[in-house]
Amino acid sequence: MGSRSKISLKLLVDSKSKKVLFAEAGKEFVDFVFSLLTLPVGAVVKLISAGTMQGSIGRLYQSVEHINASYLLPNKDRADLLQPKVLHPDARELLLLQPESGGARGSPLARFKLYTCAGHCTTAAMEAKAACPQCKQAMATEVTPMSAISSITLINKFSVGKDVELAEKYVSIAMDEGLGILKAALRSDTVLSDVLLAKKK
Repeated sequence: MGSRSKISLKLLVDSKSKKVLFAEAGKEFVDFVFSLLTLPVGAVVKLISAGTMQGSIGRLYQSVEHINASYLLPNKDRADLLQPKVLHPDARELLLLQPESGGARGSPLARFKLYTCAGHCTTAAMEAKAACPQCKQAMATEVTPMSAISSITLINKFSVGKDVELAEKYVSIAMDEGLGILKAALRSDTVLSDVLLAKKK
């Protein structure tokens, strides 16, 4: 994500354990999360700082930073390794890398809607009014994201227990939080709790 852009996120939190139980997100956050898979390792190391990255990758990055130019092939630049370009065109605009990271911008991914039928079938289609292959009814019901209220219903359905204090929290994901999510994702299974609730502990 760019340095000025922010993404809103609605969280369902267990206030007692300081854990995120559910996150209601729009397309922008989903795109951001998926785009982490498109980042080259060199870009990841640069973003989260080679000096704080554990293991051999951080040391390798630092070695390339300080290697004598005589060890490089002619007409080759160490920036190709230290600041690699993101291959997926849409990843450059959505995410952690700043616009100056290079490369031509691709057209943004087309936004689309999903539709389902009224017959409670499990099929969905991108074309409104298409015939359901199971029940042959028109696929006219637009699929919408689950709301936080629905998530509370699910939690009650699965009997989480009475020791849970549920609360809704609205957070904004900017550059700092994006970097925190990237860093935490490399070592944690509770990324949103670690990054977005850390200040609340």
